[in-house]
Amino acid sequence: MSRRRPALCVFPLALALSAIGATGPAAGDAGLPVDGAALLRTWAPPDYPPDALKENVGGLAMIRMIVDEKGVVASARSLDATDPRLGAAALAAAKKWGFSPALAGGRPVACSMDAPVEFSPALAARKRKPGFVPPPDQTPQLSPRSPAKPSATYSADYPDALLERRLSGLVRFVCTVTAEGHAVAVRVVAATHPDFVIPALRSLDRWEFTPGMQGDLPAQSEVGGDITFDATATGPAEVLAANLITAPDGTAPSVQPEPRVVADPVPPYDLLMKGEGGSASVVYTVDEDGRPRDVRVQSATRPEFGKALVAAVEACAFLRAFDGGHAVAVALMQRAQFPAVSPDAQDESDPIARLVVALRARRIGNPQGLDEQLTPVYRVSPEYPGALRKNGRPAGRAEIDFIIDRDGRARLPNIVSATSEDFGWAAATAVSQWIFKAPLRNGRPVDVRVRIPFNFKPPAN
Repeated sequence: MSRRRPALCVFPLALALSAIGATGPAAGDAGLPVDGAALLRTWAPPDYPPDALKENVGGLAMIRMIVDEKGVVASARSLDATDPRLGAAALAAAKKWGFSPALAGGRPVACSMDAPVEFSPALAARKRKPGFVPPPDQTPQLSPRSPAKPSATYSADYPDALLERRLSGLVRFVCTVTAEGHAVAVRVVAATHPDFVIPALRSLDRWEFTPGMQGDLPAQSEVGGDITFDATATGPAEVLAANLITAPDGTAPSVQPEPRVVADPVPPYDLLMKGEGGSASVVYTVDEDGRPRDVRVQSATRPEFGKALVAAVEACAFLRAFDGGHAVAVALMQRAQFPAVSPDAQDESDPIARLVVALRARRIGNPQGLDEQLTPVYRVSPEYPGALRKNGRPAGRAEIDFIIDRDGRARLPNIVSATSEDFGWAAATAVSQWIFKAPLRNGRPVDVRVRIPFNFKPPAN
């Protein structure tokens, strides 16, 4: 099966965050991260060009300056002027100005400043001496900022693990682009399935950026973008069938809500380690907003398989289904298979089997001695369990043990403790979608085992 190239778009961070309702660095921090702009300390008024004054020519000149870390005007240019003579006079004056330098992290830094300079024949008789401050509307201000833009992009491979499931995908990222044009501190803020995240990040590693600007200075900026993955499915019906989703009677639904955000059921840890597989099916309703509601176990070879599938479905989301032009609720059934892992499994291409074998042999250690601390790239919060919404909505907690594999994927979450089993499955399902920077020890990718607590608060509605 051929792999499709992803479509992509990149936009300023402010737009990225507003589009998804997320929070992050303020849009105003997208350029030079100054704590304080350069402040005018000494000012020299421009000399009115005699010929312009004689001709009664007035107007405005806009000057852009680079003020260095010592507060000196290192360079300046005229951005615009109503008359070239006024621009030249304003430029000559600006080169004499002195500043207290801008600060970033408490340290002096260079910055770009813009200053309008007004010339009025009517006011020309009022001689101003150096050292006086300019009129308030002519005080120098930080130059505007513009975000970085990609100058070279590369496609991402559609993940092999999802080929048969025919899911379309989206990964939304934000990153910091340095003044040198390097993307650092990449964070994924949304993904339709965790298997899309690592291919998207590998693609992004190769991207090149034109750095953002703060006036005439290259500057650090925050940008965000989407990488989308196209599947080969011809429509929602094909996607539902490929993901074992049908009407409750097992037939194709007459109205088909398309899966948008997909979470997979977590293999029950104890059964997985014992080499026991199984299956489960649940029934539920996708409401008019595309959210699964009233998820109930229909059958399960073990109760744990049913619990795992319920938690996974509750973490999913669908595009709204329409019938006759109106959004409608749709009843569905979903099945899941939980493969067994043989004690002597040797398939290195199967990450679950590889990790189970390594755990059985006690070959996975803790994060001590890593080259750098563990850094999350993508995390999702647990869904509050539907069953507990109907049972007084208690607060609760859970503790999850899991593996961060050598690619950075969170795998094999184990419910260590939970005030309610439903909280444990919700937390384990969330963890199974997390992505970290690949853990390294002595420069080599390794698997590590970690533990994290979760606290659940009653939802407002």
